[in-house]
Amino acid sequence: MKSHNETLMRILMLDDDPEDAFLVRTAIKRSCLPLSFMYFQTSEAFSQYLHRTSLVSHENEVVVLLLDLNMPCKGGLEWLEELRSDSRYEGLIIVVFSTSNMAEERARSLSLGANDHLGKPDSVRELAHRLTDLYHRWIGHRR
Repeated sequence: MKSHNETLMRILMLDDDPEDAFLVRTAIKRSCLPLSFMYFQTSEAFSQYLHRTSLVSHENEVVVLLLDLNMPCKGGLEWLEELRSDSRYEGLIIVVFSTSNMAEERARSLSLGANDHLGKPDSVRELAHRLTDLYHRWIGHRR
């Protein structure tokens, strides 16, 4: 249970691979951190969510988007450009979550406004460690 002074990290994930979402959900449970999780398998589902929900971070909440670059229809780079060009999503932390660790892809993502680039790990344990690092980096950044 979340204490009154504990900051919640709301993790949204846009990725067409449900196995990756399962990996993230399992890692979140193992991390024992105050993290919530919502998964969107399609750009259309995420777009509908954006139209009905505010992604503004609050005093006790940080919103992070794990964004897969290789999405069908509307790719991650397109989403990155769209979200960064809209002032409503100024406080949204965008972490590119990709199987590719190519330097060019990372540089392009960061130049378009991604806050970080996280390679998809091979194990739940490794991902739980990375999510813990991500939590402490962004929660610590707000204090």
